[in-house]
Amino acid sequence: MKITHLIKNKNSKELILVFGGFASHPSHFLHLKSDKNVVLVCDYENLDFKFDLSPFSKITLIAFSMGVCVASKVLKDMEFSQKIAINGTNFGIDKLKGIHPVIFAKQIKKFELSSFKKALFKGRENEAKNFIFKDEKDLKTELEKLFEFALKECNKDFIWDKIYSSKTDEIFPPNALKNAFSKLIFLDEPHFAFFHFKTWDEI
Repeated sequence: MKITHLIKNKNSKELILVFGGFASHPSHFLHLKSDKNVVLVCDYENLDFKFDLSPFSKITLIAFSMGVCVASKVLKDMEFSQKIAINGTNFGIDKLKGIHPVIFAKQIKKFELSSFKKALFKGRENEAKNFIFKDEKDLKTELEKLFEFALKECNKDFIWDKIYSSKTDEIFPPNALKNAFSKLIFLDEPHFAFFHFKTWDEI
């Protein structure tokens, strides 16, 4: 995992801890503002979480896509003031409550970054034109690591306070979220739903 300070405010004891999705990069979130500290966790070629949360008195967790599954496992013993999931489930890969394992395995074999970007952003591609991505070889490795990680035991006891689901999601099936959660907030957005917001606090 790579851990990046998106926003650093020494005068604030509040932290927004963000677990990105597969292929997430700090450049994808620079349009979002906050007067709190914002830290992004991404790049799941390595799945060890090492970051000292003790300086912060209030921590909000926001997790996106496969980051929902990752966060639910690596943060299972931690307390948060609020936990928000966007287009993902604790299962990550599952026949009913995640991306179907057969589909995920096929995506690893035939992964193509240009096709992934089209599905990720749909009509918002122009807004994402300056976003940075790793090369395809490294992204395939990240997919393989996530596949292996997600199929290990799911943490069903990790409860989210707020769950967003994009109506036009072509990557993480909206039905998987309906099967996993009882209450959803729907967005008219593609899988990458963050252009819907201008600030982290809005989320």
